[in-house]
This record gives sequence, C-alpha cells and structure tokens, in this order.
Amino acid sequence: MPRESGQELKFDLTDLYMTAPAFTRAGDAIATAVSQASSQLHGLGAFWGNDRPGQEFGPYYAKAQDELLALIGVLAGEVRGIADGIDEMADRYGVTEEANVAKIWALEQEMP
Repeated sequence: MPRESGQELKFDLTDLYMTAPAFTRAGDAIATAVSQASSQLHGLGAFWGNDRPGQEFGPYYAKAQDELLALIGVLAGEVRGIADGIDEMADRYGVTEEANVAKIWALEQEMP
C-alpha cells in the first residue's frame, strides 16, 4: 500500500523505553522455565525403563530433550535481546529527533 502524503510515523520514547523491560522479563521467565524443566527431567532419570522398547527410545529421547531445552534457552536470550534492540532504537531515534529539531531551529534563525 503506497504511503499517503501527510502520514506521520511517530514514536514516544518513553513508551519505547518502558516496553523494553517486558522483553527482558519474558526472556528471564523462559530461561527460568527451561532451568526448572531441565532439573525436573534430569531428576526423573531414565524414566523410559530398561526393557527393549525403553532402551530403543531412551537415547533418541534424551538427545532430543537436551537439544530442545538448549534451543529454548537460546530463544530466551533472543527475547531478552529484543529489549536491547528497542533501547538502541529509542536512543538512535532520540538523537536523530534532537538533531532534526536543532537543524530546523537553525534554519528558522537564518530566515529574515
């Protein structure tokens, strides 16, 4: 959809800075859940048993479990990283906005 003349894109820096911690908390919550799940699952031990089906299932399950928990741990870090990205975006936007205002003010001072 083409952009219509006169439309504006505005950011409220306070809202951006206040949004970022929600991603940090979410990432921390995911990391905590992974840690708790890992502890509980390792506490269960080889719950699949020592019979033939259990011996066939166990190695595949244990490997997949560890890989899944590791991936979710990575996800936790990525979610936390969104907060850093929001903060960086707000910082850059604020600096750019201040520079634009200064340029406009300087132009106004030059006009007769």
